[in-house]
Amino acid sequence: MAKEDTVQLADAQVHALDDRPPEEVAKTLDEYADEHTDPDQAPDEEEAEARAEALSVVTRWRVAESLLKLRAQVNVRFPGRKKDSDGTIGDEHHCGSGGGTSDHCPNVRDGNIGVVTAMDITHDPAHGLDAGAVAEALRLSQDPRIKYIISNRRIANFRALGGKPPFAWRPYTGPNPHDKHFHVSVKPGKTGPGGYDTTTDWTF
Repeated sequence: MAKEDTVQLADAQVHALDDRPPEEVAKTLDEYADEHTDPDQAPDEEEAEARAEALSVVTRWRVAESLLKLRAQVNVRFPGRKKDSDGTIGDEHHCGSGGGTSDHCPNVRDGNIGVVTAMDITHDPAHGLDAGAVAEALRLSQDPRIKYIISNRRIANFRALGGKPPFAWRPYTGPNPHDKHFHVSVKPGKTGPGGYDTTTDWTF
């Protein structure tokens, strides 16, 4: 990416809580009533407390810079791709004043800004973007930023879950089959190799 693109990722994407640009809204959350969470991951009390704290102080939101970097790389690799199922933030139903457990909600706090740590990328093989193939390449990369990936009724978590080792595919039992897009969530830490704002190149 050019230097000016990196500046845009860092500076131009902060929104008011009630400002959800249509191109950023996760499109299939309502269609399937799917929270995009890992069904095998036990509730994390620390994360629940962080969500509650974020709800009390957050006044704006933005997307994790690592995910903006991923999307920028995808756009360069697959020019002209469709974006029908692209999305980051959940709508009011999923991420309103009551919050939400999905990473599509701005639950991670960076000062008074909530950070969305999930992104959906549209499956568009007609323009070269096979979402399953990209998801598989990301899984195999075991990038330290990845929390989990969902694609084609499968989920892979950086943790060992469901009797499987880290980054192994497991069946995804949520109502959304994730055949129109793949979903990637990044970890809640901000900096370092696994940081949600770390913008090193993704491998896919």
